[in-house]
Amino acid sequence: MRNEFFFSAPQLKRDPLGSMPLMYDDFEDSLRRKRALLRLIVGIVWGFGVALTIKSGFVPGYWWDGRPWPYPFGHVLVALGQVTLVSLCLYDHLRPQPEGSSIGRTGRAAAVALITLVWIQMNSWTDQPGYAYAAGGYAFIVTSILLLALVVQVGIATVRALRRNRHAA
Repeated sequence: MRNEFFFSAPQLKRDPLGSMPLMYDDFEDSLRRKRALLRLIVGIVWGFGVALTIKSGFVPGYWWDGRPWPYPFGHVLVALGQVTLVSLCLYDHLRPQPEGSSIGRTGRAAAVALITLVWIQMNSWTDQPGYAYAAGGYAFIVTSILLLALVVQVGIATVRALRRNRHAA
């Protein structure tokens, strides 16, 4: 047999040694799609909060006696920062990760959202302009969702731990 047959023979294709199987690539694609969808959903929720806060900046509150209302740009920017911070907490809680959701991540997101809600409430008073109500309402709803998720996660973890202890005994 001559050498040209040996060198021109079709070679089998194989993955490099130590590479992950194709199933891992499918998992990464699925995770990438979930993250993109989640970013879109949180972006839409954030956009709703931003639009509501900006629109509410034009509402002076009940105490304003009909004089021209100057748009409170600086105050609305602070309220937008609060809405953005709470939205980032929501994203931090919901973002998919390979190892799954953790109580620590939910607790961190709920704690930051709760601190933001307390910050908003400490700077509020009755009959305030609309932007303050918009940011406060948005922070209250998202913080409530995060705290509920934390309670559910802790409850599930407790039940699982009790079942493991009962089966181990």
